[in-house]
Formats: sequence, structure tokens, C-alpha cells
Amino acid sequence: MLLDPPGWPGCAQGLPHWPYLQAVDQALTDHGIPPGAVCIDRVGRAHGDIMSMDLSWDVSRTAGPGGIRFHWDEDTGWSYTLVSLIRDSTHPYRPLVPLHRVFAVPEAVAEAAGSLVRSWRTPTGEHGTEWDQAHEVRTAIDAFRQWVR
Repeated sequence: MLLDPPGWPGCAQGLPHWPYLQAVDQALTDHGIPPGAVCIDRVGRAHGDIMSMDLSWDVSRTAGPGGIRFHWDEDTGWSYTLVSLIRDSTHPYRPLVPLHRVFAVPEAVAEAAGSLVRSWRTPTGEHGTEWDQAHEVRTAIDAFRQWVR
């Protein structure tokens, strides 16, 4: 389980998409996915910041010949890339097609991560359901943008 980082500025707890990452982290824990590294951020863009997060598992945490990175942002949702053992050798990010929603249900994200972490296989099936707290996080993101302007 992720620890809540203290305070603001620059700490994840002050970012409006932190509750979504916590829910995804809990789902990963519940599904027995080994812990990986987490990065959560806001990146500047023309009309405000875009909220994003990355989850990564190095080769020591996967059953494949390399690591895996998941990327999420509020515009496009989830994508992934496979990371080769050779430094600076990554594949382009590809959308996680089964996760149709930007705020995919955290359990579906954990299932997709499990498929890739445990077998390096692209997940199958379709998970078109949106997380039940997505509206609150979108509202928090909008309020955050108003606050930082």
C-alpha cells in the first residue's frame, strides 16, 4: 500500500488524481501484483496541467525478459510499454485496449497489470466500466486548475 506523502508543494497528496492512484495501488495489492515504482505528476500544457502517473516493474518483478511500464493520463487513459534489459531500450507506449475508459475500474487495471507482469502477455477481454469516483476526481482536477492559475 502506498504511503501518503506529506504536504504540498510538489507532493502527490496535493494532486487531485492521487485518490485514483491509491485505488489502483490497492487493487494491485489485492490481486497480489508485486510492488513496483510509482511516479505521479502534473505536466504543463497550453490550457493547464495534465495529470499523469506511471507504474513500473523492473525485470526482477516480472516473469518476462524485461520490465513493464504503465502510463495513465487524464486525456488518454492507460497505455503500456515493455522495457528490454538493454538500457535505453524501450518499446513505444501502446494503449491498453481492454481498458476503454480514462478512469478504468482499478480492478481492471490490476488484471491487465497481472497479465503483463506475470506472463508478459497483452491482456484480453473488455473492461468498459468507469471507476465510480471518476466524477469526483475530474471535479477535483478542474478545481485544482482554477487554484493554480
